[in-house]
Amino acid sequence: MFDEQTLAQSQDLGEKRDAAYDKIVERFGNSAPPSAKAPKTHSGLPIKTAYFPHDVKDLKFSQIGAPGQYPFTRGNLAAQYQVMNWANQPVIGYGLPENTRERMDMLAAQGMIGYFGQKFYNLVYDLVSHEGLDPDHPSSRGRIGQCGMAVYSKADMAALFDGMPLDKMNVVHITYYQVLPALAQYIALAEDQGLSAGDLRGNSMNWYHQSAYVGMSAFPPANGHKLAVELIHYCAKHMPRWNTTNFFGYGVEEAGGTAVQEIGLMLAYGIDLVRSCVESGLSADDVLPRFGFQIAQANDFFEEVCKIRALRRIWATTMHEKFGAEDPRSMHVRIHTHTSGAVLTAQQPLVNLIRTTLHAFGAALSGVQAMEVSAYDEALAIPTEESATLALRVQQIIQEETNITSVSDPLAGSYYVESLTDQIANAALEFVERVEAQGGYIAAQQSGWIRREVEESAENWREMVNSGERKVVGMNCYETDDEAQQPIFKVDKEVERIAVERIQAHRAERDAGRYEAAMAEFRKAAEAFAKKDYADLGDGSLMETAIEAARADATTGEMMGVLKDALGWRAPHEY
Repeated sequence: MFDEQTLAQSQDLGEKRDAAYDKIVERFGNSAPPSAKAPKTHSGLPIKTAYFPHDVKDLKFSQIGAPGQYPFTRGNLAAQYQVMNWANQPVIGYGLPENTRERMDMLAAQGMIGYFGQKFYNLVYDLVSHEGLDPDHPSSRGRIGQCGMAVYSKADMAALFDGMPLDKMNVVHITYYQVLPALAQYIALAEDQGLSAGDLRGNSMNWYHQSAYVGMSAFPPANGHKLAVELIHYCAKHMPRWNTTNFFGYGVEEAGGTAVQEIGLMLAYGIDLVRSCVESGLSADDVLPRFGFQIAQANDFFEEVCKIRALRRIWATTMHEKFGAEDPRSMHVRIHTHTSGAVLTAQQPLVNLIRTTLHAFGAALSGVQAMEVSAYDEALAIPTEESATLALRVQQIIQEETNITSVSDPLAGSYYVESLTDQIANAALEFVERVEAQGGYIAAQQSGWIRREVEESAENWREMVNSGERKVVGMNCYETDDEAQQPIFKVDKEVERIAVERIQAHRAERDAGRYEAAMAEFRKAAEAFAKKDYADLGDGSLMETAIEAARADATTGEMMGVLKDALGWRAPHEY
């Protein structure tokens, strides 16, 4: 990218500067911090203390390019935020459906908006739903309405969305493995409004891949993967405006993984998923435009920015070169960033506002499409209305007051940013090769290889924090004796009783004959599905019978019970 004379000058200036720098460090001797002698990113990548043109001499300009041009390093579109800001997507969900609706309405009134001013709700289901249970199951006690909303049926959804036209808004369903029941119930509710599945806009998480690094019971990896492909097939045929899969990279970093592992694992899973979709009869361009990513934004500011730029590049080139993707949308990495919750502290919680502001600022500079900013009290509890509003204000101030939305990819051309982007991209591709050597993502998930890699990284992080090598303000440095009492949000204790009573009344009042007939067909379809290969998927029978079960008022726990019986259900260490 530079002529020989410029590179020679750069090399000479760099050597002179490095010699002067070394003398300064020598004067400090052992009192010089380790980062002065051997700096590295939080992922452990070695970095320099200053960068020059010769540090990017081997980087081709075509790898950087322009916003909106292949390989999309600098962003998906020519216009980034100049005509449309990123979507405000706070995660919402707690207590009963009406409790969550109150928070939805409150944040909407505070200016929470989606693309082009549309209503956009990012809704998380509770711990009971994530385990595929109903609230009256013995294992549900103490978890109902916690960390998400207590929504277990079409009737609960009707209460949640009362008076809201489902075809006029986007809804993200943050489910874990109850993906099919939740979508079936949402479609059944839409039909009650006179709508069809094709009228709906939103997202299903399709997060079966996350059991590789998130520690909870799940479907065995191969069967979860088949469920993911089945959902993609159904939506490709019937729901053209529905996003089918969210690559849960955020969970990798939250589990203790590095930024390199995060994007490497998501690319590795993407390769396996597209392979399976192609085997089932779909093309890359059939499925890729409806894939999205949830990516973390944590404390190493430049590594987190460059990670996103690197992900866009390696995803686009891999999907184009390996699978022949031609549609630009098939090569886009559409990112919902979630500022890191793992780096928030229970100590001095208001300091978390500073952390999340820096996270959000970095995400904006990297050009993400949507953002969830963690509330300052999330290390302690579900956010209060005040903390949730402040988290939204962080986004709004960056959007409205900093003027950074005027320029696309404003950090492009920095010697450091371009060098680090390339370094991360290459490290992530090397990690993908390691996954492929295990037989691909699903094989590495099933063997426990992925979990071991992430857990080793988490242990390294813990050791660095414990030793003080990794500083955490308020936790292992700059501690205070007097901690102000922080108001803690608590879910009303009556939520559990009400949810149990409602589900039992729901079962008593539904049409028992219709329910039994629908569940019999769903069970038959699930048992047949368990025996299918990828080439046999896509007839729609599993999803169609799930929707009929939802129409007949089947609950999440009942539908998940059928899937667990047919496909298996176990803890990750039992794969």
